[in-house]
Amino acid sequence: MPDLISKAVQELSPETSQFKVLTYLSFKGPSLPNEISEDTRITPGTVRPALRNLLEKGYVTQSDDGTYSSAIPFTEFISNLYAQNRK
Repeated sequence: MPDLISKAVQELSPETSQFKVLTYLSFKGPSLPNEISEDTRITPGTVRPALRNLLEKGYVTQSDDGTYSSAIPFTEFISNLYAQNRK
């Protein structure tokens, strides 16, 4: 998992919708796309492609009920992000 976390922090810029969606899921937990859109104020037309990309990269998983979850725990994601930005 450490490699996955490092890869996500290096690949995803904080300005991108993918970063925002992943951070949201890491903090909030399993969520439907419309919940993510409502809570983050990112349009559904942006949230869904971001989720597809994150799913392809292995950063999120999708359950049978349609919810998405982060494959990266919030504390690990933030700790790694902090360490990366200190360099």
